[in-house]
Amino acid sequence: MLNKKVFLLFLSAAIYPLAFSPINLKFLSYISISVFIILLLRSNRKESIRLSFFYGFILYFVGVSWVFNSIYNFGGENLFSSVLITLIFILTLAATFIPIGFFINKSLKLSPTKSSLLISSLWIACEFIRSNLFGGFPWLIIGHSQIHTIFDNFFPILGSYFVGFIVIVLSSFFSIILIQNLNKKYFIQLFVAAATLFIINLIPIHWTKHSNENINFAVIQANIHQGLKFDTSLTEKIKYKYQKMSEQHSDKDLIVWPETAIPELIGNHQYLNKLKENYNESLLISGIFRFDLSSNKIFNSIVFLKESMQFYDKRHLVPFGEYIPLKDFIKPLGKLLDVPMSDISEGNRNQSFIKFKNYNIYPLICYEIAYPDLIYTNKDEYGLILNLSNDGWFGDSFAPHQHLQIAQIRAIETQSYILRAANTGISAVINPTGKINNFIPLNEEGVLTGNIFTTKFLTPYMVFGDYPILMLIFLLIFLHIYRFKRNG
Repeated sequence: MLNKKVFLLFLSAAIYPLAFSPINLKFLSYISISVFIILLLRSNRKESIRLSFFYGFILYFVGVSWVFNSIYNFGGENLFSSVLITLIFILTLAATFIPIGFFINKSLKLSPTKSSLLISSLWIACEFIRSNLFGGFPWLIIGHSQIHTIFDNFFPILGSYFVGFIVIVLSSFFSIILIQNLNKKYFIQLFVAAATLFIINLIPIHWTKHSNENINFAVIQANIHQGLKFDTSLTEKIKYKYQKMSEQHSDKDLIVWPETAIPELIGNHQYLNKLKENYNESLLISGIFRFDLSSNKIFNSIVFLKESMQFYDKRHLVPFGEYIPLKDFIKPLGKLLDVPMSDISEGNRNQSFIKFKNYNIYPLICYEIAYPDLIYTNKDEYGLILNLSNDGWFGDSFAPHQHLQIAQIRAIETQSYILRAANTGISAVINPTGKINNFIPLNEEGVLTGNIFTTKFLTPYMVFGDYPILMLIFLLIFLHIYRFKRNG
Protein backbone atom coordinates (compact mmCIF):
# COMPACT_ATOMS: atom_id res chain seq x y z
CA MET A 1 0.00 0.00 0.00
CA LEU A 2 2.82 2.37 0.92
CA ASN A 3 4.63 1.65 -2.35
CA LYS A 4 1.45 2.51 -4.28
CA LYS A 5 1.14 5.78 -2.32
CA VAL A 6 4.75 6.68 -3.00
CA PHE A 7 4.35 5.95 -6.72
CA LEU A 8 1.17 8.06 -6.98
CA LEU A 9 2.78 10.86 -4.98
CA PHE A 10 5.90 10.79 -7.17
CA LEU A 11 3.75 10.92 -10.31
CA SER A 12 1.51 13.72 -9.02
CA ALA A 13 4.50 15.85 -7.93
CA ALA A 14 6.40 15.25 -11.18
CA ILE A 15 3.51 16.46 -13.39
CA TYR A 16 2.94 19.66 -11.35
CA PRO A 17 5.71 21.70 -13.10
CA LEU A 18 4.29 20.67 -16.49
CA ALA A 19 1.32 22.98 -15.83
CA PHE A 20 3.72 25.91 -16.19
CA SER A 21 5.56 27.32 -19.19
CA PRO A 22 6.89 26.05 -21.55
CA ILE A 23 4.66 22.93 -21.39
CA ASN A 24 1.52 24.78 -20.21
CA LEU A 25 -0.70 21.75 -19.59
CA LYS A 26 -2.67 23.76 -17.07
CA PHE A 27 -5.13 20.99 -16.17
CA LEU A 28 -2.23 18.96 -14.71
CA SER A 29 -2.11 21.30 -11.72
CA TYR A 30 -5.64 20.19 -10.77
CA ILE A 31 -4.77 16.50 -11.19
CA SER A 32 -1.53 16.86 -9.23
CA ILE A 33 -3.17 18.65 -6.30
CA SER A 34 -6.25 16.39 -6.25
CA VAL A 35 -4.15 13.19 -6.09
CA PHE A 36 -1.90 14.74 -3.43
CA ILE A 37 -4.86 15.71 -1.23
CA ILE A 38 -6.47 12.27 -1.59
CA LEU A 39 -3.23 10.61 -0.45
CA LEU A 40 -2.97 12.92 2.57
CA LEU A 41 -6.58 12.37 3.64
CA ARG A 42 -6.00 8.61 3.59
CA SER A 43 -2.85 8.80 5.77
CA ASN A 44 -2.17 9.42 9.43
CA ARG A 45 -0.43 12.62 10.49
CA LYS A 46 3.09 11.21 10.64
CA GLU A 47 2.77 9.65 7.19
CA SER A 48 1.15 12.80 5.76
CA ILE A 49 4.07 14.92 6.92
CA ARG A 50 6.51 12.59 5.14
CA LEU A 51 4.36 12.52 2.01
CA SER A 52 4.11 16.33 1.97
CA PHE A 53 7.86 16.74 2.22
CA PHE A 54 8.43 14.14 -0.51
CA TYR A 55 5.85 15.84 -2.75
CA GLY A 56 7.63 19.19 -2.39
CA PHE A 57 11.03 17.63 -3.01
CA ILE A 58 10.01 15.89 -6.26
CA LEU A 59 8.05 18.95 -7.43
CA TYR A 60 11.06 21.24 -7.14
CA PHE A 61 13.57 18.60 -8.22
CA VAL A 62 11.71 18.37 -11.54
CA GLY A 63 10.71 22.03 -11.79
CA VAL A 64 13.88 23.91 -10.82
CA SER A 65 16.73 21.46 -11.38
CA TRP A 66 18.16 24.15 -13.69
CA VAL A 67 19.57 25.77 -10.52
CA PHE A 68 22.29 23.11 -10.57
CA ASN A 69 23.24 24.01 -14.15
CA SER A 70 23.91 27.64 -13.26
CA ILE A 71 25.83 26.85 -10.07
CA TYR A 72 27.97 24.15 -11.69
CA ASN A 73 28.60 25.60 -15.15
CA PHE A 74 29.33 29.13 -13.98
CA GLY A 75 30.51 28.52 -10.42
CA GLY A 76 33.83 26.87 -11.04
CA GLU A 77 32.48 23.44 -12.07
CA ASN A 78 32.86 22.05 -8.55
CA LEU A 79 30.53 19.05 -8.62
CA PHE A 80 30.42 18.45 -4.86
CA SER A 81 29.55 22.01 -3.83
CA SER A 82 27.10 22.43 -6.74
CA VAL A 83 25.19 19.24 -5.85
CA LEU A 84 25.23 20.09 -2.14
CA ILE A 85 23.95 23.66 -2.60
CA THR A 86 21.25 22.48 -5.03
CA LEU A 87 20.12 19.78 -2.57
CA ILE A 88 20.05 22.24 0.35
CA PHE A 89 18.04 24.62 -1.80
CA ILE A 90 15.46 22.00 -2.87
CA LEU A 91 15.24 20.47 0.62
CA THR A 92 14.53 23.94 2.07
CA LEU A 93 11.73 24.49 -0.45
CA ALA A 94 10.33 21.01 0.24
CA ALA A 95 10.25 21.69 3.99
CA THR A 96 7.65 24.43 3.45
CA PHE A 97 5.12 21.71 2.51
CA ILE A 98 5.34 20.04 5.95
CA PRO A 99 2.57 22.17 7.60
CA ILE A 100 0.14 20.90 4.95
CA GLY A 101 0.72 17.29 6.00
CA PHE A 102 0.54 18.21 9.69
CA PHE A 103 -3.01 19.55 9.40
CA ILE A 104 -4.34 17.64 6.38
CA ASN A 105 -4.66 13.92 7.09
CA LYS A 106 -7.30 11.33 7.99
CA SER A 107 -7.91 13.04 11.36
CA LEU A 108 -9.42 16.06 9.58
CA LYS A 109 -13.15 15.99 10.34
CA LEU A 110 -14.70 19.00 8.65
CA SER A 111 -17.32 19.54 5.97
CA PRO A 112 -16.09 19.52 2.35
CA THR A 113 -16.34 23.32 2.17
CA LYS A 114 -14.47 23.97 5.43
CA SER A 115 -11.84 21.37 4.59
CA SER A 116 -11.27 22.90 1.16
CA LEU A 117 -10.89 26.39 2.62
CA LEU A 118 -8.40 25.14 5.21
CA ILE A 119 -6.34 23.22 2.64
CA SER A 120 -6.25 26.28 0.35
CA SER A 121 -5.27 28.58 3.20
CA LEU A 122 -2.39 26.33 4.24
CA TRP A 123 -1.17 25.94 0.67
CA ILE A 124 -1.13 29.69 -0.05
CA ALA A 125 0.45 30.44 3.35
CA CYS A 126 3.25 28.01 2.50
CA GLU A 127 3.66 29.63 -0.92
CA PHE A 128 3.92 33.05 0.70
CA ILE A 129 6.54 31.84 3.18
CA ARG A 130 8.49 30.16 0.37
CA SER A 131 8.38 33.39 -1.66
CA ASN A 132 9.88 35.46 1.15
CA LEU A 133 12.01 33.17 3.34
CA PHE A 134 15.78 33.88 3.09
CA GLY A 135 15.20 36.32 0.24
CA GLY A 136 12.43 34.19 -1.23
CA PHE A 137 11.88 32.03 -4.26
CA PRO A 138 8.44 32.77 -5.79
CA TRP A 139 8.72 30.08 -8.46
CA LEU A 140 6.05 27.54 -9.49
CA ILE A 141 3.37 29.50 -7.61
CA ILE A 142 0.13 27.69 -8.49
CA GLY A 143 -1.68 30.86 -9.56
CA HIS A 144 1.00 31.58 -12.19
CA SER A 145 0.05 28.42 -14.09
CA GLN A 146 -3.51 29.67 -14.62
CA ILE A 147 -2.88 32.73 -16.77
CA HIS A 148 -5.20 32.90 -19.81
CA THR A 149 -7.83 30.66 -18.26
CA ILE A 150 -11.11 31.41 -16.48
CA PHE A 151 -9.20 33.48 -13.92
CA ASP A 152 -7.90 36.35 -16.08
CA ASN A 153 -10.34 38.89 -14.62
CA PHE A 154 -9.25 37.98 -11.09
CA PHE A 155 -5.52 38.66 -11.51
CA PRO A 156 -5.87 42.49 -11.64
CA ILE A 157 -8.35 42.44 -8.73
CA LEU A 158 -6.79 40.13 -6.15
CA GLY A 159 -3.57 38.79 -7.67
CA SER A 160 -2.04 35.38 -8.30
CA TYR A 161 -2.22 34.16 -4.69
CA PHE A 162 -6.01 34.55 -4.78
CA VAL A 163 -6.18 32.69 -8.11
CA GLY A 164 -4.11 29.92 -6.55
CA PHE A 165 -6.45 29.87 -3.55
CA ILE A 166 -9.44 29.19 -5.82
CA VAL A 167 -7.57 26.50 -7.76
CA ILE A 168 -6.78 24.66 -4.50
CA VAL A 169 -10.39 25.05 -3.29
CA LEU A 170 -11.74 23.46 -6.47
CA SER A 171 -9.13 20.67 -6.50
CA SER A 172 -9.45 19.76 -2.83
CA PHE A 173 -13.26 19.95 -2.90
CA PHE A 174 -13.22 17.44 -5.76
CA SER A 175 -10.82 15.17 -3.82
CA ILE A 176 -12.99 15.23 -0.70
CA ILE A 177 -16.25 14.37 -2.46
CA LEU A 178 -14.49 11.46 -4.17
CA ILE A 179 -13.11 10.08 -0.89
CA GLN A 180 -16.35 10.49 1.04
CA ASN A 181 -18.57 9.17 -1.78
CA LEU A 182 -20.85 12.15 -1.35
CA ASN A 183 -24.01 12.53 -3.40
CA LYS A 184 -24.30 14.37 -6.69
CA LYS A 185 -25.35 17.70 -5.11
CA TYR A 186 -21.68 18.34 -4.28
CA PHE A 187 -20.66 17.77 -7.90
CA ILE A 188 -23.37 20.21 -8.91
CA GLN A 189 -21.95 22.77 -6.47
CA LEU A 190 -18.50 22.26 -7.99
CA PHE A 191 -19.90 22.70 -11.51
CA VAL A 192 -21.79 25.87 -10.54
CA ALA A 193 -18.63 27.36 -8.99
CA ALA A 194 -16.58 26.66 -12.13
CA ALA A 195 -19.38 27.99 -14.39
CA THR A 196 -19.59 31.19 -12.33
CA LEU A 197 -15.85 31.77 -12.72
CA PHE A 198 -16.18 31.20 -16.46
CA ILE A 199 -19.04 33.71 -16.80
CA ILE A 200 -17.23 36.38 -14.75
CA ASN A 201 -14.21 36.01 -17.00
CA LEU A 202 -16.34 36.79 -20.07
CA ILE A 203 -17.02 40.33 -18.80
CA PRO A 204 -14.37 42.78 -20.11
CA ILE A 205 -13.00 44.85 -17.22
CA HIS A 206 -10.48 47.63 -17.89
CA TRP A 207 -8.91 49.21 -14.82
CA THR A 208 -6.23 51.20 -16.62
CA LYS A 209 -6.30 53.68 -19.50
CA HIS A 210 -4.03 53.68 -22.56
CA SER A 211 -2.33 56.85 -23.76
CA ASN A 212 -2.94 57.95 -27.34
CA GLU A 213 0.78 58.39 -27.95
CA ASN A 214 2.83 55.31 -28.76
CA ILE A 215 6.53 54.79 -28.14
CA ASN A 216 8.75 53.13 -30.73
CA PHE A 217 11.53 50.93 -29.43
CA ALA A 218 14.34 48.55 -30.33
CA VAL A 219 15.25 45.73 -27.94
CA ILE A 220 18.68 44.25 -28.61
CA GLN A 221 19.11 40.52 -27.92
CA ALA A 222 22.80 39.91 -28.67
CA ASN A 223 22.68 36.29 -27.44
CA ILE A 224 26.07 36.35 -25.69
CA HIS A 225 26.74 32.91 -24.21
CA GLN A 226 27.16 33.13 -20.45
CA GLY A 227 30.44 31.24 -20.64
CA LEU A 228 31.89 34.04 -22.82
CA LYS A 229 30.27 37.03 -21.15
CA PHE A 230 32.93 37.54 -18.46
CA ASP A 231 35.94 36.67 -20.60
CA THR A 232 37.85 39.95 -20.36
CA SER A 233 39.54 39.33 -23.72
CA LEU A 234 36.08 39.55 -25.35
CA THR A 235 34.75 42.62 -23.52
CA GLU A 236 35.43 45.10 -26.33
CA LYS A 237 33.95 42.73 -28.94
CA ILE A 238 30.77 42.37 -26.88
CA LYS A 239 30.43 46.14 -26.47
CA TYR A 240 31.01 46.64 -30.21
CA LYS A 241 28.38 44.00 -31.04
CA TYR A 242 25.70 45.83 -29.04
CA GLN A 243 26.62 49.14 -30.64
CA LYS A 244 26.62 47.65 -34.15
CA MET A 245 23.21 46.01 -33.62
CA SER A 246 21.83 49.35 -32.39
CA GLU A 247 23.20 51.61 -35.15
CA GLN A 248 20.30 51.39 -37.59
CA HIS A 249 17.77 51.99 -34.80
CA SER A 250 19.08 55.34 -33.59
CA ASP A 251 15.78 56.97 -34.57
CA LYS A 252 13.81 54.98 -31.96
CA ASP A 253 12.50 56.52 -28.74
CA LEU A 254 13.98 53.67 -26.70
CA ILE A 255 16.97 51.44 -27.42
CA VAL A 256 17.11 48.72 -24.79
CA TRP A 257 20.06 46.45 -23.99
CA PRO A 258 19.60 43.61 -21.46
CA GLU A 259 20.84 43.12 -17.91
CA THR A 260 24.63 43.58 -17.53
CA ALA A 261 24.96 43.99 -21.30
CA ILE A 262 28.24 45.84 -20.67
CA PRO A 263 30.21 43.05 -18.93
CA GLU A 264 32.69 45.15 -16.98
CA LEU A 265 32.73 47.12 -13.77
CA ILE A 266 32.05 50.79 -14.49
CA GLY A 267 33.43 53.19 -11.90
CA ASN A 268 33.82 56.36 -13.96
CA HIS A 269 31.46 57.59 -16.63
CA GLN A 270 33.93 58.11 -19.46
CA TYR A 271 32.67 55.17 -21.54
CA LEU A 272 29.01 55.98 -20.80
CA ASN A 273 29.47 59.61 -21.85
CA LYS A 274 31.05 58.50 -25.09
CA LEU A 275 28.24 56.01 -25.68
CA LYS A 276 25.64 58.69 -25.04
CA GLU A 277 26.95 60.81 -27.92
CA ASN A 278 26.00 58.11 -30.44
CA TYR A 279 22.30 58.17 -29.58
CA ASN A 280 21.18 61.80 -29.48
CA GLU A 281 17.59 61.10 -30.49
CA SER A 282 17.05 58.00 -28.34
CA LEU A 283 17.03 57.04 -24.70
CA LEU A 284 19.64 54.28 -24.48
CA ILE A 285 18.95 51.87 -21.65
CA SER A 286 21.49 49.25 -20.61
CA GLY A 287 22.27 46.92 -17.76
CA ILE A 288 25.70 47.52 -16.18
CA PHE A 289 27.78 46.65 -13.14
CA ARG A 290 28.17 49.99 -11.38
CA PHE A 291 30.91 50.76 -8.87
CA ASP A 292 29.86 53.59 -6.58
CA LEU A 293 32.98 55.49 -5.55
CA SER A 294 31.36 57.19 -2.55
CA SER A 295 30.14 53.98 -0.86
CA ASN A 296 32.74 51.59 -2.32
CA LYS A 297 29.92 49.24 -3.33
CA ILE A 298 29.08 47.33 -6.51
CA PHE A 299 25.52 47.41 -7.86
CA ASN A 300 23.68 45.53 -10.58
CA SER A 301 22.24 48.59 -12.27
CA ILE A 302 20.42 50.04 -15.24
CA VAL A 303 21.78 53.20 -16.80
CA PHE A 304 19.49 55.59 -18.70
CA LEU A 305 21.49 57.67 -21.17
CA LYS A 306 20.08 60.84 -22.70
CA GLU A 307 21.02 64.46 -21.97
CA SER A 308 21.61 63.40 -18.38
CA MET A 309 22.60 60.07 -16.90
CA GLN A 310 20.29 58.28 -14.47
CA PHE A 311 20.76 54.98 -12.62
CA TYR A 312 18.54 52.35 -11.11
CA ASP A 313 20.15 49.84 -8.71
CA LYS A 314 18.68 46.37 -8.27
CA ARG A 315 16.82 46.07 -4.96
CA HIS A 316 16.11 42.33 -4.69
CA LEU A 317 19.20 40.21 -5.28
CA VAL A 318 19.42 36.55 -6.34
CA PRO A 319 20.69 34.22 -3.58
CA PHE A 320 24.03 32.54 -4.48
CA GLY A 321 24.09 34.36 -7.84
CA GLU A 322 24.53 37.93 -6.57
CA TYR A 323 25.10 37.44 -2.87
CA ILE A 324 25.70 34.55 -0.47
CA PRO A 325 22.87 34.19 2.09
CA LEU A 326 23.88 33.26 5.65
CA LYS A 327 27.42 34.10 4.57
CA ASP A 328 29.12 33.22 7.87
CA PHE A 329 27.36 29.85 8.05
CA ILE A 330 28.17 28.63 4.53
CA LYS A 331 31.33 30.66 3.88
CA PRO A 332 33.58 27.55 3.49
CA LEU A 333 31.18 26.16 0.90
CA GLY A 334 30.93 29.48 -0.91
CA LYS A 335 34.73 29.59 -1.31
CA LEU A 336 34.51 26.51 -3.50
CA LEU A 337 32.37 28.43 -5.98
CA ASP A 338 33.63 31.03 -8.40
CA VAL A 339 30.47 32.83 -9.51
CA PRO A 340 31.33 36.11 -11.32
CA MET A 341 30.08 39.28 -9.60
CA SER A 342 28.57 37.41 -6.64
CA ASP A 343 29.17 40.16 -4.07
CA ILE A 344 26.61 42.70 -5.22
CA SER A 345 25.07 45.29 -2.89
CA GLU A 346 21.35 45.87 -2.58
CA GLY A 347 19.94 49.07 -4.06
CA ASN A 348 17.93 51.65 -2.13
CA ARG A 349 14.39 50.36 -1.52
CA ASN A 350 12.91 53.81 -2.14
CA GLN A 351 13.85 53.98 -5.83
CA SER A 352 10.77 54.37 -7.96
CA PHE A 353 10.75 55.42 -11.62
CA ILE A 354 12.69 57.15 -14.37
CA LYS A 355 11.05 60.11 -16.10
CA PHE A 356 11.37 60.31 -19.89
CA LYS A 357 9.45 62.82 -21.98
CA ASN A 358 5.91 62.80 -20.54
CA TYR A 359 5.81 59.26 -19.16
CA ASN A 360 7.40 57.13 -16.44
CA ILE A 361 9.54 54.04 -16.84
CA TYR A 362 9.28 51.56 -13.96
CA PRO A 363 12.50 49.50 -14.04
CA LEU A 364 12.95 45.96 -12.72
CA ILE A 365 16.05 43.81 -13.10
CA CYS A 366 15.71 40.07 -13.71
CA TYR A 367 14.40 38.33 -10.56
CA GLU A 368 12.65 41.50 -9.36
CA ILE A 369 9.77 40.87 -11.79
CA ALA A 370 8.69 38.06 -9.44
CA TYR A 371 7.91 40.61 -6.70
CA PRO A 372 4.85 42.79 -7.43
CA ASP A 373 5.50 44.89 -4.33
CA LEU A 374 8.55 46.36 -6.11
CA ILE A 375 6.32 47.99 -8.72
CA TYR A 376 5.37 51.51 -7.62
CA THR A 377 3.22 52.94 -10.40
CA ASN A 378 1.84 56.48 -10.30
CA LYS A 379 -1.91 56.36 -10.88
CA ASP A 380 -2.07 59.86 -12.38
CA GLU A 381 0.79 59.57 -14.85
CA TYR A 382 1.29 57.37 -17.91
CA GLY A 383 4.02 54.78 -17.70
CA LEU A 384 5.31 51.34 -18.66
CA ILE A 385 7.23 48.56 -16.92
CA LEU A 386 10.74 47.75 -18.12
CA ASN A 387 12.33 44.38 -17.27
CA LEU A 388 16.00 43.73 -18.08
CA SER A 389 17.21 40.17 -17.57
CA ASN A 390 20.03 37.73 -18.24
CA ASP A 391 18.72 34.16 -18.28
CA GLY A 392 21.89 32.94 -19.96
CA TRP A 393 22.83 31.43 -16.58
CA PHE A 394 20.20 28.72 -17.07
CA GLY A 395 20.91 27.61 -20.63
CA ASP A 396 18.23 25.84 -22.64
CA SER A 397 16.07 24.89 -19.64
CA PHE A 398 12.58 25.63 -18.31
CA ALA A 399 13.88 28.68 -16.40
CA PRO A 400 13.71 31.36 -19.15
CA HIS A 401 10.17 30.26 -20.07
CA GLN A 402 9.06 30.24 -16.43
CA HIS A 403 10.63 33.67 -15.95
CA LEU A 404 8.76 35.08 -18.95
CA GLN A 405 5.49 33.64 -17.63
CA ILE A 406 6.02 35.48 -14.33
CA ALA A 407 6.45 38.71 -16.32
CA GLN A 408 3.15 37.96 -18.08
CA ILE A 409 1.49 37.64 -14.65
CA ARG A 410 2.82 41.08 -13.64
CA ALA A 411 1.44 42.56 -16.87
CA ILE A 412 -2.09 41.24 -16.26
CA GLU A 413 -2.01 42.12 -12.54
CA THR A 414 -1.05 45.72 -13.32
CA GLN A 415 -2.83 45.90 -16.71
CA SER A 416 0.32 47.58 -18.02
CA TYR A 417 2.64 47.01 -20.94
CA ILE A 418 5.94 45.33 -20.14
CA LEU A 419 8.99 45.69 -22.35
CA ARG A 420 11.45 42.87 -21.65
CA ALA A 421 15.07 42.63 -22.81
CA ALA A 422 17.02 39.43 -22.10
CA ASN A 423 20.58 38.58 -23.10
CA THR A 424 19.91 35.13 -24.59
CA GLY A 425 16.12 35.45 -24.52
CA ILE A 426 13.30 35.55 -24.18
CA SER A 427 12.95 39.26 -25.08
CA ALA A 428 9.31 40.23 -25.50
CA VAL A 429 6.57 42.84 -25.59
CA ILE A 430 3.77 41.91 -23.21
CA ASN A 431 0.42 43.69 -23.38
CA PRO A 432 -1.89 44.51 -20.43
CA THR A 433 -3.80 41.22 -20.85
CA GLY A 434 -0.59 39.28 -20.28
CA LYS A 435 -0.39 38.18 -23.90
CA ILE A 436 2.88 38.37 -25.83
CA ASN A 437 2.64 40.74 -28.79
CA ASN A 438 6.06 39.86 -30.15
CA PHE A 439 9.24 38.12 -28.98
CA ILE A 440 12.69 36.84 -29.94
CA PRO A 441 13.05 33.09 -29.28
CA LEU A 442 15.46 31.69 -26.72
CA ASN A 443 19.13 31.44 -27.75
CA GLU A 444 18.66 33.48 -30.93
CA GLU A 445 20.24 36.79 -31.88
CA GLY A 446 17.94 39.58 -33.01
CA VAL A 447 16.40 43.01 -32.64
CA LEU A 448 12.81 43.38 -31.50
CA THR A 449 11.18 46.56 -32.83
CA GLY A 450 7.69 47.99 -32.68
CA ASN A 451 5.41 50.38 -30.82
CA ILE A 452 4.25 50.22 -27.24
CA PHE A 453 1.69 52.24 -25.26
CA THR A 454 1.80 53.59 -21.75
CA THR A 455 -1.03 53.30 -19.22
CA LYS A 456 -2.24 55.13 -16.15
CA PHE A 457 -4.58 54.43 -13.19
CA LEU A 458 -4.26 51.42 -10.91
CA THR A 459 -5.84 47.98 -10.75
CA PRO A 460 -7.37 47.01 -7.38
CA TYR A 461 -4.47 44.60 -6.88
CA MET A 462 -1.96 47.44 -7.22
CA VAL A 463 -3.88 49.38 -4.56
CA PHE A 464 -4.39 46.61 -1.99
CA GLY A 465 -1.72 44.08 -2.95
CA ASP A 466 -1.87 40.66 -1.32
CA TYR A 467 -3.30 41.94 1.98
CA PRO A 468 -6.92 40.79 1.36
CA ILE A 469 -6.00 37.18 0.56
CA LEU A 470 -3.38 37.03 3.32
CA MET A 471 -5.87 38.32 5.89
CA LEU A 472 -8.39 35.72 4.72
CA ILE A 473 -6.06 32.72 4.84
CA PHE A 474 -4.50 33.58 8.20
CA LEU A 475 -7.98 34.14 9.67
CA LEU A 476 -9.09 30.71 8.43
CA ILE A 477 -5.93 29.05 9.77
CA PHE A 478 -6.30 30.82 13.12
CA LEU A 479 -9.93 29.67 13.44
CA HIS A 480 -8.93 26.08 12.69
CA ILE A 481 -6.07 26.13 15.24
CA TYR A 482 -8.46 27.63 17.83
CA ARG A 483 -11.02 24.86 17.15
CA PHE A 484 -8.21 22.26 17.10
CA LYS A 485 -6.98 23.30 20.58
CA ARG A 486 -10.49 23.70 22.01
CA ASN A 487 -11.45 20.16 20.98
CA GLY A 488 -8.15 18.64 21.99
